[in-house]
Amino acid sequence: MPEKRLTAPGWPEFAVALIVYMALILGLSVLWLLRIPDEQAAWRGILGMGLNGAVGVVALLAAFSLRIRDLRAFGFRAVDGRWLAIGAGLGVVAFGLSLIIEHVYFSFITEINNQADFQAAAQAGAFSLLALIFAGALLTPLGEELAFRGVIANSLNRYGPWAGILGSATVFAAAHGPSVIFFNALMAGILTGWLFRKTGSLWPGLLTHVVYNAIWLVVYSLQ
Repeated sequence: MPEKRLTAPGWPEFAVALIVYMALILGLSVLWLLRIPDEQAAWRGILGMGLNGAVGVVALLAAFSLRIRDLRAFGFRAVDGRWLAIGAGLGVVAFGLSLIIEHVYFSFITEINNQADFQAAAQAGAFSLLALIFAGALLTPLGEELAFRGVIANSLNRYGPWAGILGSATVFAAAHGPSVIFFNALMAGILTGWLFRKTGSLWPGLLTHVVYNAIWLVVYSLQ
């Protein structure tokens, strides 16, 4: 018998994933993270990264629970090894592009450092750095790729590459707030969205995200 064609996520999954993601991020930040004092900024940074990853997983599970009970439809698919290598390489490219974005951005705009907690965690010793890398370069990329590529980009891909890649990247960037991180996230979202559209798999884009975040966290530790 021919293999049953999988139904792709649509607007119901898009809406549920985004609402769950943003509600949990905002709610838990207000109720928990913002109550952690500045003296524990490193701990706050690690928890913030871990929370972001966990929330993305919950958003994917919420979308999965609606009607499509097959994880392959959300990008859980094996992929050729060359795409994994391309994904890892694009993580390095994304880091280089982010340096250019930040140079241009800060030539015109001055803003409060919204990465201070992560920098504090990266500079608070070896254990803190390892915990931050686990949370920020593994958990956060996993959660964000599940939610923003596995559900949101996936839902928009039916409308063509502009919607699937640029549209989902814009949603991803908006979720990071109005700062230089918006433009970095937009750039990273375009790269990972392209990988997802080309392969139908989460794993190449996840590698891009992991490498990109890991390089930045190591850079923070050296500043």
